Amino acid sequence: MKNLNRSKFITILIVGLLFSVNGGAQITPQEAIVQMQKGINLGNTHEPPTEAGWNNPRAEEYYFDLYEEAGFKCVRIPVRWDNYTGKTPPYEVNTAWLNRIEEVADWGLERGLFVIINAHHDDWIKQNYTEANKARFDSIWTQIAEHFKDKPERLIFEVLNEPHGLTKAQNDDMHGRILSIIRKTNPTRLVIIQGHNWGGSDELVTAAIPDDDYIIGSFHSYDPYLFGLEGQGTWGSSNDYIQLENKFKKVAAWSETNNIPVFLGEFGALKKADYNSRMRHYRAYVEFSLKYGFAYAAWDDGGDFRIMERQQNTWNEIKDILIHTSSKSPAISLKLLQDSIIEVNWQMRTTDHDSILIQRKRGTESQFSDLVVLEPDEIQYLDIKPNVNNYYNYRIIAYYNDTTGSFSQPARIFFPEWVRPVRAYFNDTLMVVPGIIEAEDFDLGGEGLSYHDADESNIPGKYRPDEGVDIYDRLGDGYHVGNIVAGEWLEYSVNVMEEGWYNVTSHIASLIGGGKFQITVDTVQSPELTVRVSNSALNTVPVTTSLYLYPGEQIIRFTTISLPTFNLDKIVFEPATGTSTDEFLDYKIVAYQNQQQNLVIRTKANQLPELLNLYTISGQLIYSKKNPEQEIVIPAGTFSPGVYFIRGYTKGGKFSKKLILK
Repeated sequence: MKNLNRSKFITILIVGLLFSVNGGAQITPQEAIVQMQKGINLGNTHEPPTEAGWNNPRAEEYYFDLYEEAGFKCVRIPVRWDNYTGKTPPYEVNTAWLNRIEEVADWGLERGLFVIINAHHDDWIKQNYTEANKARFDSIWTQIAEHFKDKPERLIFEVLNEPHGLTKAQNDDMHGRILSIIRKTNPTRLVIIQGHNWGGSDELVTAAIPDDDYIIGSFHSYDPYLFGLEGQGTWGSSNDYIQLENKFKKVAAWSETNNIPVFLGEFGALKKADYNSRMRHYRAYVEFSLKYGFAYAAWDDGGDFRIMERQQNTWNEIKDILIHTSSKSPAISLKLLQDSIIEVNWQMRTTDHDSILIQRKRGTESQFSDLVVLEPDEIQYLDIKPNVNNYYNYRIIAYYNDTTGSFSQPARIFFPEWVRPVRAYFNDTLMVVPGIIEAEDFDLGGEGLSYHDADESNIPGKYRPDEGVDIYDRLGDGYHVGNIVAGEWLEYSVNVMEEGWYNVTSHIASLIGGGKFQITVDTVQSPELTVRVSNSALNTVPVTTSLYLYPGEQIIRFTTISLPTFNLDKIVFEPATGTSTDEFLDYKIVAYQNQQQNLVIRTKANQLPELLNLYTISGQLIYSKKNPEQEIVIPAGTFSPGVYFIRGYTKGGKFSKKLILK
């Protein structure tokens, strides 16, 4: 050391101290992006107005065990600060909230994960960029930076999520100002910046670039909007891929020009979207991120964009797309070859794989199971005689010497009954009108015959788990059909006991109200009815209409016309008071049994029917006569003792009468 001058010694000492504190040299943004690949959001958890304020419970440490075990390297933790911060100077952030966010962030840091915390849904600063709000936002970030300044460099700050409401100039000003605040206590902390509006790719490439060596550019994308955020249509055409890749190319060019790496902070598609399109969509985002060197974090909110099944401590199939998609992943396709075979085809990207594993998941099964292992040159598998009238999901895993396996995205196909499925009464019971129709007791027969549901799985799975309708437990008070969306319908076989007017009341729970539906009984159709708000997912409010029904066995259809979604508990049919049709019907027709027990039917001379029918109580036609005389006699041997209905048709309309025949 005697050969070193004093200044060189001091320089080496400082570098050594920095190396010791950080466990190595300061990580660069480019190095971090490489290590952060394969990320996920802990959404709808800390960014509601208060924690657990929306659809998820408080975060638990085991989430991070699942993240680590799955293979994720980065967890983005959206945080809202508004309700935990004073509204007047000095705008103090609640210490308990800072400690809570620190606790959750530490769960990730302790497992070697990169962790991102931000300001999320703090709309007050976006909607009113006033001097007072700027001072409040500055104070929040001053306190965040101070509180977390000693955390490992794997903790990353993100200034503001999706600054919709700020102009470009305001967003540029806000980012520059907050960055300078962070640098006072965190001189080399990695910080994520985002463009204005909804933080899209076009906004990122036009944002002002701060003079800072430790920044990461970020954009969000659920494009195309109607598919990703509305669940409409399909995705996966060649043009769809071209448009998406052009977005990535544009951001990649910006990244190279400015030497700033890129983080895709949110992407995904609604769970209700077409399944195969949705799987292709997730895979494409991962593939393009890997191709252009971006890190990514899929949006997981425990709801419509769920990936982790938080209550069950499990994952759905999206996780494997995020973790196991690579440039070597096979491309899969399915086809119904004939009435007893599903054909599974795949294309390989390379030829150096060792084997092929086919996995399959049936119906509402939660996990894939191994189906067969094939030689590496195989490109097709025939699944012969699977059970009919069920959904089947398949995926291909290609194994290589240097990897644990590259997964295709899952693909789904419905294997139908080639003979139309048979309708049957639920619990072998024909329901009766007047009476109560429980929503969950729709007919047997399956998708497209006795019901239509946009999502083929029964999410709660507690009642009729093999059916695709979401049926929820009403906390011990029976069940209801939930998550009802536009276009879905349910059908019930009923026996209408008497002709006449009925009050038809649907008992519906809705947090928002405004959804519309319609009830059809045989050919009788209600007007469009509007759901009333009940401010609860369980407490119902009645929606009543009146229908004139005819006797016999018929099918009731409950059809949802428009959102918002709602939950249906039951439909009650009650005879309308003061609307008896006996006088009207007796005026039209006289019917009785004579001494020989033959049925005699007599109509008025000036009202002879053009057609007269006799039905059993279940609606079976047992006698029909066109242009009958004023009096006709039906022999006793035509019918057995029981309840029957006569229905006649005249130019002026139709009439009917209930009979009890001995």
